[in-house]
Amino acid sequence: MNCKNDSKDKYNNYHTPAEWRYSSELEIMASEEQQELAQRLELEANRLVDQAKDAVGKNKLEIDHQSKVKVKDIEYKCKELENQKKGLTEEIRLLLGYQTRIENAKKRLVGDALDAIAECLRLRNCRQGIDLVFDDVERELLRERELIKIVNSQLEDLVEKVKVQIRKLREFVYNLAEDLHCKENTLKIEEYNEKLNEKSIELSVLNDKSVIKPAEISFTKWDQFTTDIILAASKVLIDGRPIRAYFDKTLTKIINDLVCQSDEVEQALKSRVDEYVAVIEKLSKQRDETVKHAEEVQGTIEKLTHAVDDKEAYIALVHTRLLNRTRREGIELCRDELEVKLNEEMTELEHNVRSLQKMIVDTVVCQRRLKQSSARIDVQLAYKRNTLRIDGELCAEQRKRINYRAF
Repeated sequence: MNCKNDSKDKYNNYHTPAEWRYSSELEIMASEEQQELAQRLELEANRLVDQAKDAVGKNKLEIDHQSKVKVKDIEYKCKELENQKKGLTEEIRLLLGYQTRIENAKKRLVGDALDAIAECLRLRNCRQGIDLVFDDVERELLRERELIKIVNSQLEDLVEKVKVQIRKLREFVYNLAEDLHCKENTLKIEEYNEKLNEKSIELSVLNDKSVIKPAEISFTKWDQFTTDIILAASKVLIDGRPIRAYFDKTLTKIINDLVCQSDEVEQALKSRVDEYVAVIEKLSKQRDETVKHAEEVQGTIEKLTHAVDDKEAYIALVHTRLLNRTRREGIELCRDELEVKLNEEMTELEHNVRSLQKMIVDTVVCQRRLKQSSARIDVQLAYKRNTLRIDGELCAEQRKRINYRAF
């Protein structure tokens, strides 16, 4: 009985022929479906491969084109930036030349011109006597000194404006240089990318996703940024050229004013020197004539003295005769015509001698006055020769230090 049961259980695990056929057909159908799916997948894969290949080729052409366009665009902007930077740099160079010119002018004005004028005034203060006069030379020197002080203040203001303009231009040069540096770096990157291909890249870069950061600046903003910098730099350059013209005009006017005033001083000195030369010549002639007259007066004094001596001898003779006649005796001691004549002669001789002596005194006084006049002329000549040396030599030497046209 157990065997029968075992036989029944055994046959219960068997499949029917129908199931066997169905199973085979099912496997065949499944296999055919998988084959069809594999064929479809192969076709789709080939299509996708071809599509991806075409897309890669098309994208590569598009990217290469866009890269070239981008490079050309950057190169153009780099050229514009470089040209604008060169223009600003040249403008800065010109302004630095103005700054150096103004600073040299300040140094020469304060250091040389004012010192030369101060020395001229000090030297002219060494004039003596009546020659210490406030004349045209003194007046023009003081005017020149005051003009230099005013000009020095103007130059300080001018050089400050130049420095402000240079700082402004340098700020734009820095901005242009920074943008140019960034664009040149981009050019290097684009040039390097053009050399890359799919065979020169390590696939390991795909593992590092953090390197790639999406750009946040739009193309319009990028383009406008450089355009704005160039336009602003161009504007400050154009606006700055009239400033340079103003600097040039102001400097020219300052120099012309100084040159005109210097010419006034030179003319005043020349006129004063010519005047002194004429006065010295006139005084020298006058002194020679005075000395000559003094010598002639000395001859007159000697002649008068000799005449007095001669007259005193005659007086002594008449006196002796009268004295001898007083020794007459008796009636012979009378006032006869000879007595009268001798007395008259005595009176006349004494009168003549007194006249001659008075003339000697007057002539001596005249001679003394002539000598005093000659001495005073000598003093005046010394004063004027000293002044002539100051104005004609020492001040002229100091004036050689001043050359406003060199600015």
